[in-house]
Amino acid sequence: MTSLYKTYCGLNFPKTYLVIERDLTPENCVPFNILYLFGKLSLSKGSILPSHLPFAAGGQKRIITAVKEYGYCFYKWPGKILGPELGDVLEPDPDIAALHQRECEFQS
Repeated sequence: MTSLYKTYCGLNFPKTYLVIERDLTPENCVPFNILYLFGKLSLSKGSILPSHLPFAAGGQKRIITAVKEYGYCFYKWPGKILGPELGDVLEPDPDIAALHQRECEFQS
């Protein structure tokens, strides 16, 4: 029997979706800090097959593999699978860090 999944969108990340198994809730499978950053959840699709995810078969398989391994997976439309993290949102932007460094040097 094929598993069913549901997708949520988050208020803080437009066009980014969370995929979990249909019988689970985000609060039970996604770490609180990531769920908090994702923002207020709204259900996008309540019961879908993997083939209804907006990716080719390889992308669908990567999402389902991440869901089985971590309990959830994020993807950004169009066509970017983020896995169990919200991409590089927690990583410092090197351009902004370099600009900040130059501003600090200029002020001293």
